[in-house]
Amino acid sequence: MFDAATLAAITAEARQAFLEEDAPECLEQLTVGFQSLEQVLNSAGDAQQRQKLIQDMGRAAHSLKGGAGMSALTPLQTLCHRLEDLFEALEQGRVEDTSVAVGLIGMTIEETQAMVELANSGQLLDTDEPPELALALGEFLATCQPQPAQGETVSGNVSQFVRTSLSVELEACLDRVERRLERGGTAGELRESFSLLLEECTLLGQALSCEWLEETAKEFRAQLAEPSLDLPSFIPPAIATLRSLRAQFLAGELTPPADPPPVAVVEAPVPVTMAQTEPVPVTVTASAPLPVKSPVAVRPTTSRQTLRIPLDRLNKLSNTVSELLINQERLLEYDKQLRQASRNLKKRGQQLIPMREQVESLYDELSFSDQTKVIPGNGGEPSEGQSSLGIAGLVDFDALEMDSYTAVHGILQRFQELMVQVQEIQEDVDLVERDLQETLIQMSQSLHQLDSELTQSRLVPFRGLAQSFAQPLEKLGDRHKKPIQFAVEGETTLVEVAILDQLRTPLTHLIRNAFDHGLEFVPERQAQGKPPQGTITLSASTANNQVLITVADDGRGIDPEKIARKAVELGWLTEAQSGSMAEARILDFLFQPGFSTAAEVSNLSGRGLGLDIVKQMIEALRGTLTVETKLGQGSRFLIRIPLSLNIVPLLLVRYQQRLLAFPSESVLRILPLDDYPVKNGRVEWQSQIMEARPLDEVLPQIYPQGFSPSPGLPHKVGLMVNLGDRPALLTVEQIVDERPLVVKALDAITPIPSYVAGCTVLGTGDVVPVLIPNNFAVLWRMEPTLTQAPSVLGTGQTTILVIDDSVTVRRTLQRVLGGTFRLIQCRDGKEAWDLLNRQNQGIDLALCDIEMPNMDGFSLLQLVRAHRVWHSLTVIMLTSRENPLHRSRAQALGASGYLTKPFQPNQLLDTIDQFLAETARN
Repeated sequence: MFDAATLAAITAEARQAFLEEDAPECLEQLTVGFQSLEQVLNSAGDAQQRQKLIQDMGRAAHSLKGGAGMSALTPLQTLCHRLEDLFEALEQGRVEDTSVAVGLIGMTIEETQAMVELANSGQLLDTDEPPELALALGEFLATCQPQPAQGETVSGNVSQFVRTSLSVELEACLDRVERRLERGGTAGELRESFSLLLEECTLLGQALSCEWLEETAKEFRAQLAEPSLDLPSFIPPAIATLRSLRAQFLAGELTPPADPPPVAVVEAPVPVTMAQTEPVPVTVTASAPLPVKSPVAVRPTTSRQTLRIPLDRLNKLSNTVSELLINQERLLEYDKQLRQASRNLKKRGQQLIPMREQVESLYDELSFSDQTKVIPGNGGEPSEGQSSLGIAGLVDFDALEMDSYTAVHGILQRFQELMVQVQEIQEDVDLVERDLQETLIQMSQSLHQLDSELTQSRLVPFRGLAQSFAQPLEKLGDRHKKPIQFAVEGETTLVEVAILDQLRTPLTHLIRNAFDHGLEFVPERQAQGKPPQGTITLSASTANNQVLITVADDGRGIDPEKIARKAVELGWLTEAQSGSMAEARILDFLFQPGFSTAAEVSNLSGRGLGLDIVKQMIEALRGTLTVETKLGQGSRFLIRIPLSLNIVPLLLVRYQQRLLAFPSESVLRILPLDDYPVKNGRVEWQSQIMEARPLDEVLPQIYPQGFSPSPGLPHKVGLMVNLGDRPALLTVEQIVDERPLVVKALDAITPIPSYVAGCTVLGTGDVVPVLIPNNFAVLWRMEPTLTQAPSVLGTGQTTILVIDDSVTVRRTLQRVLGGTFRLIQCRDGKEAWDLLNRQNQGIDLALCDIEMPNMDGFSLLQLVRAHRVWHSLTVIMLTSRENPLHRSRAQALGASGYLTKPFQPNQLLDTIDQFLAETARN
């Protein structure tokens, strides 16, 4: 159970996550949606567009309500609850006076923004008294009468799909450029932002067959190429032009296109050229002053369509390509066997050549011998079957004038012909083998190119994530009087979209930690001779099939002695251990739950929370988190996460008669041990002394107890690897091969150490583990096991699946349950359903929200109860919906339990223990 101080710390952690991550995103969605809400409500336009806009804004209000409840911000929770009720009334068509509703929504959004700012500064009082605006919203909702929603049809000749795409997707792109212009970006930033808008307009025009949009973007691109163009003056009328042309098109004043095939909703859009269609001539006339030529005459060209593919489908395609590459590896093995068989056949054929010559000689000798037996004067008698009349009764020919053949001659002749046929078959096999080899080479090139294209489609520049931290850091610096410079290195490094999405929360915490704990205040920095402005550097790079992300600061650094003293106070170390322990091991205590050296609690840190969660989230990505520090100079947190690239150059080695693989890039050098002998566990290379160990001593034993493996070959080769801070030598028996191979990542639920990147499958069918020697440092140290904190001992005993779209809720559950259970987090029902379909065991209980994008909790629960494996899984609904309607619906679908947000941590633990105990009894 948690005491009052721990519960307060959990609430503070949830509030920080809510105010920094969930609230800004939801407020931005409400603000953007409000700009077109009144127009959409008062127009007789697309009912689907109106419904979608109201649902999206209602979902944002719902998320704000839930996050405020988890953060103990009761006034904000009450206000957002009323706002959510108003959106629900609009969606059901129960609001008659939409103008008053729009006004109330606008004031509520402004009030919500003000409350969030007050909460950020710690000035928002937590009181049960509802805000006055919430009372006004309640009074307005009381006047709403239920009435049936009236369906509306699409006006004009523009299809419903095209209208929605132009109104929602294009408007979002235009709004982004306008926000960039309002923030006063540099000329380079404005040019880059507007260029991206033109690319999006081109892709959207191709997808919707709106050639007027393509041509307009082309005209703007031509003007953008002029160096002397004044962008702040050029962009506003250009955006007005696009909106004007779109309005004319939707009003039917321009020729609408045929209804295009649907474009999939995607996480990572990838243009794919589709079949060509008939050209659609369009003439666009602008009514406002335009920066382009008006009217715009669109040339009748062949339209191209694009298909946007969801990221999960790209991943499935990549997996299919991986299987093809593995099958190709098997074909290469078969080709190798065929080539060997062809060589053996050729060798046997060459051995037959002398024998064939001997058979030909024997054949000639037999023929001559048969003839001499019947020559007159030799005293010979005619052989059986012959007569004095000559050969075959022909009196005109004697034995010298015509050959005579017996059964032996026929056998020898057939043997000669068979040897010739064998030689011809051998030549045919050679020809087929050469053709097969050429085909395999071409297929290999095509598969590698396809894999490269798919990999590039999943990669995005690191710049997008890195730049999102700049503005929050600037606000923190102004608020806490710490001038700060935020530097980003490796902006162009390409990282997988899925990895970047899951790295946002850990990086946010590390950066804030560097700001609060690392950077000193100005007087302290000046006293140490440092510049007044502190620096936090975020860098990214890729190496050894890993993405390396570093968060560094030039602050005060971390004092290992202070950490050791705190560990001794907590009983995790003895005085003797703290004095002899390496610094790296002492720094590992920073990532233990409940560990903190802060003297007092602040709104940024000092609660002993966060770094343990960060490490767990990194490890969930198969990554590692390490820290390096120098007292008075700063600290550096290094994140290593393996990429899920398909083809990686691998070095195959043998140890203890087993095959293992290393990424070739991770092996710095290969040293023959005959030239560089190992003496006392060390080897000298180029005047440098390195530690050397056999690989089987570094890796943990994989054999059952009592089983002794047969001795392998003597170690003759050394692999020089980097352990993170120093080079070292791993000795192995032999190097088998080096070639590009497919690396398959292991399933996310499988507990594997961080130094195992996955496995590769050889053409022979052998499955070979792929190791990352950079992560061998923990094995290399081989120090005695330390006393662990009590919460660490229970980790991984029971696995709980958390399904919630709120970052605040997921982080709070991680803090509450992470010390006792192993958590798997999913952002919506669809992600959880995909996970369950990949797994047949390993999940003991699920906590599921109801309202989520892509797939809601009710739909997921219905699918789970019909699943052949997971039909009996304990599913507890955890939602902010308290009304009996939602509760009865959950019970009807088979929910095991129903809890409401904000939840009490101790109550949640009691409920989980109760269900787990009941499951164990059954």
